[in-house]
Amino acid sequence: MKHVSSNGEAARLEALHQYQILDTEPEEAYDNLARLAAFICDAPIVLVNFIDENRQWFKAKLGIDVPEMPRNVGLSYLCQEQRQVVVVPDTLADEKLAQNPVVTSYPYVRFYVGVPLITPKGDMLGTLCVIDRVPRELSQKQIESVVALSRLVIDQLELRLNVVEISRITGELMTHEQAVRTAAEVSRNRITKILERITDAFFALDREWRFTYVNSQAERVLQKTQHELLGNSIWEVFPEIIGTKSYSEFHRAIAKQMSVEFAEYYPSSDRWWEIHAYPATEGLSVYLQDITDRQCAEAELKRQNKRSQLFAQITLKIRESLQLEEILQTTVTEVQKLLQADRVLIFQLWADGSGKVVQEAVQPGWPVVLGQNILDHCFQQNYLEKYRQGRVSAIADVTDANIQGCYRKFLQQFGVKANLVVPILMRDSIWGLLIAHQCASPRQWTSFELELLQQLANQIGIALSQAQLLERETRQRQELARSNAELEQFAYVASHDLQEPLRMVTSYLQLLERRYKNQLDANADEFIGYAVDGARRMQRLISDLLNYSRVSTRGQPFVLVDCQTVLAKAIANLQVAIKESGAVITHDSLPQVRADTTQMLQVFQNFISNAIKFSREEPPKIHIGAVKRTVTPDEKHTNLNLTETEWLFSVRDNGIGLETQYAERIFVIFQRLHGRSKYPGTGIGLAICKKIIERHHGSIWVESEPGQGSIFYFTIPDKAG
Repeated sequence: MKHVSSNGEAARLEALHQYQILDTEPEEAYDNLARLAAFICDAPIVLVNFIDENRQWFKAKLGIDVPEMPRNVGLSYLCQEQRQVVVVPDTLADEKLAQNPVVTSYPYVRFYVGVPLITPKGDMLGTLCVIDRVPRELSQKQIESVVALSRLVIDQLELRLNVVEISRITGELMTHEQAVRTAAEVSRNRITKILERITDAFFALDREWRFTYVNSQAERVLQKTQHELLGNSIWEVFPEIIGTKSYSEFHRAIAKQMSVEFAEYYPSSDRWWEIHAYPATEGLSVYLQDITDRQCAEAELKRQNKRSQLFAQITLKIRESLQLEEILQTTVTEVQKLLQADRVLIFQLWADGSGKVVQEAVQPGWPVVLGQNILDHCFQQNYLEKYRQGRVSAIADVTDANIQGCYRKFLQQFGVKANLVVPILMRDSIWGLLIAHQCASPRQWTSFELELLQQLANQIGIALSQAQLLERETRQRQELARSNAELEQFAYVASHDLQEPLRMVTSYLQLLERRYKNQLDANADEFIGYAVDGARRMQRLISDLLNYSRVSTRGQPFVLVDCQTVLAKAIANLQVAIKESGAVITHDSLPQVRADTTQMLQVFQNFISNAIKFSREEPPKIHIGAVKRTVTPDEKHTNLNLTETEWLFSVRDNGIGLETQYAERIFVIFQRLHGRSKYPGTGIGLAICKKIIERHHGSIWVESEPGQGSIFYFTIPDKAG
């Protein structure tokens, strides 16, 4: 904290003490300013803070339960150093601020806005603080509003200083009036000058409630002259205020000898007033400040907030469903309740301008129009194009409205006396109309209701678009699923039914080969060899195709599978190939997952078999690993997309590898990168692996470089299925 000069600090403390604000009782004006700051900034903690010699004392506090804090803690020193608005979006982002006691302990400040409270003479008395326990930002408008509120705090202080001074002088005048009339007259003139300089209304009452002083502003506000007021009782001049808040609060101030402040609306002036009443031995001093603009601003904020809340609630209900009928039914029901209209309906338009009422919410006793097909030529000719352009229509009284006679007759047949129509636009075309009817009597539609209906119509258009897209996608997905199921069934049936005739062909070809080999010419032996080899390859192909189709059609239920045991069985099944190739197989500790045991065996066996088959001249080295972790995708590993409940398996080899451009192709059925003579097989093994992993809700991919080996990855959820 920077050093503050002793001379400057002494002057500042003297200025603070002149206002006699420290250790006073809470006052509604300051509390209201704190609440307004909290509302504008949507913050839980607001302080009106005055900085004494050794402490920070809170005149108004919201969201904190201590009345003061030591001066050497907190963040107000920043405002004192800079003498300007201080915004700290996140205290933990600043190494020094992060160590401050109010950050590390109660009230755990993460976000801070401080506005210095500077008097007209330039003395900084304290700060208006807006605080939150989470990092955040404020808009420029919010900051400007908080600065404006800080000026109102200073205005309250200046008002206090003036009124205290006035009350003191008034008391002196009344006490010494008889003894020192000349001195009192001087004092009276002094008071008059002060009071006349005040821009707001002020008047004084004696113990009998008679006017003893009225300034020019009070004359204007009360709409009476000094001549009409002075010496007369306030209750006789203004009998209409007997029983009002002013009446009860003025009596309370006198009875308890305490200052009061309150706000009240005066119909005679059509204004809101903030009233401060200060009792003295000789009567009551009353100060009136026009707060109409502030009240209107607060009321508008409340209206906007209410509209936003209602809009959010109805929008949420609309967007919770993607079913078209449910969206429309929710809309008319919620809008009818909100507007208290006699009828709310949705009218779907057809291309020719006719249409149908597809949803309706109507009060009992009024005609039901749901399901009616409506074709009105007057509507087509005069109004349809206007709605296509996005315009709205608000009719307060159908009888007197400036509309076509045919349209008036059309509305009256449904009992409509007031009408509000908003188009529902979907993409660039009109889908229909959202309509509210008042049937009992004419109705003046407010801008609030009109704007709300427009916003809801926009949301309906978005929801309708989404519902249509979902419906289209669902149909496509169902069609694709049906097509895939038929193809799988066809592949299974075809491969199964081909087994027997192919087995017979193969048997007879092998019989020919055994019986007539070397008995015919060389060409015949070669042809028979080709036929036998082709039949065997066809058998392997059909067998693999059958296995591929069985992944979906003959899969077993998922159970808890020990991958370590499954891997051991796969290695045992491939023992001959492993010995012949000299392959070395290692593995990490493998987990238990919920899976199809047989299919997991197929996956491990296929990967190990491929690693042996596609090895280089040196003996194959194969390592199987598994990790459970969360991985953030990056540019190189865009396929890595794990959750905390997903296992990532890897099968690493030192084989021939492959080029990146073929990384997707090798998982496609019957796709081969090498000739059959060099690397035998049908090219279906990895396609089966991919289908098995996808059945387990996982993903599969490869990372490889030619001559550098390959790493095959696949994921299995911890609780597959």
